[in-house]
Amino acid sequence: MNKFSRITMLCFHLLLLHVFIGAVPAAAYNTYDEYYESCCISASYFYSGENVNEAPGLQVPPPLTYKIKSGDTMYSIARSFGISLPTLLAANPTAEPSHLTIGQLLEIPADEAELRLPDGQMNTISQVFTSTLTAYTAGAESTGKSPSHPAYGVTSSGSRAEEGRTIAVDPSVIPIGTTVFIEGIGIRTAEDTGSAIRGARIDVFMEDVRKARKFGVKKNVKVYVLGEDAARTG
Repeated sequence: MNKFSRITMLCFHLLLLHVFIGAVPAAAYNTYDEYYESCCISASYFYSGENVNEAPGLQVPPPLTYKIKSGDTMYSIARSFGISLPTLLAANPTAEPSHLTIGQLLEIPADEAELRLPDGQMNTISQVFTSTLTAYTAGAESTGKSPSHPAYGVTSSGSRAEEGRTIAVDPSVIPIGTTVFIEGIGIRTAEDTGSAIRGARIDVFMEDVRKARKFGVKKNVKVYVLGEDAARTG
């Protein structure tokens, strides 16, 4: 048997071995090419030519922007957003940690930050602090007003209180009209004030008194003050 014949017989035996160890019958293939395609994984299995970042359902959140205020340091900013200092420095290679200026903008990697804003929400953060939250209603138990009172349900800013939007604040800390993102609550607007609301404390408006009482007191809640370009999405 010459060399060519031996090679042919070897290939034939390998084909038979593949059939006997559990592959589909060889008769299912009309040509050797079909058999090869079924046994071998093409390069397209490993690389489809599709950019991973463009794959459906995989979205990289846009970066947040933080506006530096008096007293800020790179360390304090990183800590506020729950990211490491090296991560913050890497995202802002041109920023000089020892020469930060008030109003300077820093990029916060949103994929690593603890903050998650709703889709479509502008991501400029002007301040981060922790707050104590309570809840209130438009009723006498919170405001001393009855439904027959002409100012019932009307905030100190003149708007009508709305659950899911209105919060009462200390205007010296959070100016009326400011939009904030409250951890675990969502986006709210500072529209009201209260005699017991002082400092960083926030009162969240609710329609139902039982719901407000159940809310209780929540301490050490992180609050992000959004920039003037924030567009509330509901």
